Amino acid sequence: MEQVADSHTDIYSSTMHRHIFLVPGFFGFANLGDFTYWGPVHRKLGELLDAAGLPATIHCVKSLPTASLRIRTRCLLETIAHTRPGPESVIHLVGHSTGGLDARLLLTPAVDLDTRIDVERLVARVASSVSVATPHRGAPIASFFTGMLGGKLLRLLSVMTMAVLRSGELPLSVWAEVAGLFAIPSSLGRTRGSLAGQLYEQLLADFTAERRTQVSGLLAEVGRDQSLLTQLTVESLDLFNAAAGNRDSVAYGSVVTRARPPSVESSLEIGFNAVDQAQQAFYYSLSRLAAGHEFPAPVGDYKKALQHALGEVPDSFANDGIVPTLSQPWGRCIAVAGADHLDIIGHYRDDEDSEKHYDWLTTHCNFRSGEFHDVWAGVVQFMAEAEAVTDA
Repeated sequence: MEQVADSHTDIYSSTMHRHIFLVPGFFGFANLGDFTYWGPVHRKLGELLDAAGLPATIHCVKSLPTASLRIRTRCLLETIAHTRPGPESVIHLVGHSTGGLDARLLLTPAVDLDTRIDVERLVARVASSVSVATPHRGAPIASFFTGMLGGKLLRLLSVMTMAVLRSGELPLSVWAEVAGLFAIPSSLGRTRGSLAGQLYEQLLADFTAERRTQVSGLLAEVGRDQSLLTQLTVESLDLFNAAAGNRDSVAYGSVVTRARPPSVESSLEIGFNAVDQAQQAFYYSLSRLAAGHEFPAPVGDYKKALQHALGEVPDSFANDGIVPTLSQPWGRCIAVAGADHLDIIGHYRDDEDSEKHYDWLTTHCNFRSGEFHDVWAGVVQFMAEAEAVTDA
């Protein structure tokens, strides 16, 4: 996909090279080859950019899943530096979940990342920063995953996500047990920790020996450094926002998500599908954990966009299964989607699409290939407009 801009795109320099960096969130398994965290987005962005006459080189950033924002941001910086962007290069950052915070920290004027790399020289080439389902104002669920039991459940959730996105399904027994783990009283911590460990080992056993080693290594990082989780709390993000200023030369925009709230109605729609019912129970627990803080009501374009896309302005309880919807707006509103946390990056179910999609979790959002296309077309348009402003 490494090409020069088409001659008819006259607002761009013929020698300009466009780099797009995709920054993962705290699930972080972009590090593991065939677990294609960014796969659907990479393909869709390439297709849309080429169609718009904006060819680019797309880079998937490898990061440390739950390391501190400073360390993760240094990983992003090192990835950009490694590509050696030339003086005519233009850079766009796209961060999913926590990746959006990494991008914002990198772009903060006078940021100290404890590195010898010339940060200013590189970020001066950034035209836009797009955050997707990013907890700009904090994620209450982060507090749940701190501590010994939370760490075990996060490790289980991570390996379960990898297994689903690799094969497309898990046995009913696994979904039922996971739903139970997240629903039973916290006072049964020791029992829950033991069950979480057994499920983790059961899921890990389905991978090849080589992949088991890689997954274990990745999740060992989660156990060693969970600094990110405390930094994602509402209180910590309040301090982050006070210190992390926007860069005047960069266009900031966000894609905001809300999954369909779990309800009696959605359970009745599922009917007698036992696997979907178990997933719905698990999703109910996640959505409850993702709530718990009163965020300011949206105003201006975000209020209008939320009303138009969702039919209402959501309250603070609304979330995508991980991140509260009202925590996500930052900069310009690029899109609002009725999608869960991984639907938005292409991990949804669409039986009518020729491209094989494996759903992370059945949340019955009805987010499909058409909606996916529209969201990422909006991102490409945002990038193009940012470049036009920079060029002017």
